[in-house]
This record gives sequence, C-alpha cells and structure tokens, in this order.
Amino acid sequence: MIRFGRHLLDFVEDHTLDWFDEEIESLRQTVSEMECFQNPATDIVHNDLNWQNILVSDESHFWIIDWDDLSVTGDAAMDYSVFLWPLYGTKEWLAYKEQLIRLAGEETFERMEVYFRAKLLDDVIDVLADYVEAESIPDMKEAAQKRAKEIHLRAYPEYIRRYGSRG
Repeated sequence: MIRFGRHLLDFVEDHTLDWFDEEIESLRQTVSEMECFQNPATDIVHNDLNWQNILVSDESHFWIIDWDDLSVTGDAAMDYSVFLWPLYGTKEWLAYKEQLIRLAGEETFERMEVYFRAKLLDDVIDVLADYVEAESIPDMKEAAQKRAKEIHLRAYPEYIRRYGSRG
C-alpha cells in the first residue's frame, strides 16, 4: 500500500522505504535468534489488551473487557507490551520495569522489549499506509492524513534515537 501510494508521501525519502524492509527483516532475524522466542507461545491472551479495554471503578476495582476469543493462545509478553506501551520510556518506567521483571521474569521482559521496538516501528511504517488509504475517504482525508503524518514524524526519529538505525 505504501509503495503504491508513494507519490502521496512527499515527506518520506525514497531510501527510507528500502530501510523499512531492511529493518523489518532485521527485527525478524533478531527474534529468530533470541533464545527467549524459541518456545511456542501458549499463554491465554487477550490480543487487544489496551487502556480502552480496562474499566476501573471509583473504588479501584477493575474489569478487562472485549474478550473476543478465549480459545486463542499467544505470548503474554505481547499483551503486556501493548498495555504498557504508553508508559514505556516515561520517567516512571524504571519502577515499572523492575516490578515487571520481578512478577513476569527476565525472559518475558526480554520479549516485551522486542515487542516495544516492533510497536514503535509499526508507528513509523503502518501510519503511512493509513495516510495513503485516507486518500480514498474525502470526508476524513485531511484529518486522517494529518494524524498519520504527525505520528510518523514523531515515531521515526524516536526509533532512530532508541535503536540507532536510520533510513
């Protein structure tokens, strides 16, 4: 989708598109070589554990909603990383990190770190597909493209800063 709509992405350099492919392959290779990813993922997972799916009462009781399919297994570290993504890199993160390692273990946290990287890379790349796709929705085009561009332009330098890759 991105290459198809390349002409719309005047804020993305040509060599950056090749870098996307290289970075995705590099991340894939990293995962295939990491010991913590060698066992099958067999946890019962939510697969959409984000802040919108957590309800909290005034008495601090909480509920997790939107359990579409409890027969799905996967990696709990992925669920944790989606849920904790908004906190990742904040000044409070070190305290959360220590608690997570204590509760979930080093191996789970090691996988979470990779999922955080993948999430940021998704913010760099996937929003460009949204930008191109918004071209076909005249009523929403301007707002959707503005949002997608802002996310990309924030996430791309952040990814470079954190992981040292560049396109």
